[in-house]
Amino acid sequence: MTQHWHAYAYNGRSYSDAMIRRGEVPANYPPIEIKHWLDRPINQVVETFRDIDKAAAWLGGELTQNPAVDGEHFPVEGRLEYSRRTLEQTAGNDVVYGYYSKSQQYISRALIACPREGGPCPYGD
Repeated sequence: MTQHWHAYAYNGRSYSDAMIRRGEVPANYPPIEIKHWLDRPINQVVETFRDIDKAAAWLGGELTQNPAVDGEHFPVEGRLEYSRRTLEQTAGNDVVYGYYSKSQQYISRALIACPREGGPCPYGD
């Protein structure tokens, strides 16, 4: 199976410390551990990419549409450069961002590498 990335997106509330301590993460929230992204229901996959340029373009659009509070300290261009280098790695090439936007929403964007050891592809590929 060829390398690909599943894209996930979430806008909303973040976890409370109490939720994390109790291990209670609502099903519609992003998982706390990266390894659990591919366990999510298939309807939470926004898109699947086999091409790094297309994956990076999606991420760039998402980060631009949801500017981070700290955007002036770590601009989108810097985040994309870092993300592209991460996607190009042969292992450990997931890209996950969780931050507060200028509109005070918690934003989570993820590109999760697939296939991976220990978990099936959400599409059964």
